[in-house]
Amino acid sequence: MPLTPPELHPDDWRRLRDALRYQGRDLHHRSYAVDARRRELLWEEMDRCLALADRIEAHLDGADG
Repeated sequence: MPLTPPELHPDDWRRLRDALRYQGRDLHHRSYAVDARRRELLWEEMDRCLALADRIEAHLDGADG
């Protein structure tokens, strides 16, 4: 059963989306300073952040009509 997104103002959703994208970029940059095993974990987390940002983007697009 899919979760229902919380009721937030669209500006709050945009801030969350942007923060997740920023976090994804930060994880990518940090991945260059660690060993291959840790890098893989950081990239997995980066992918999760960016996927959630994409889901928020789709939610915003749907809310706009």
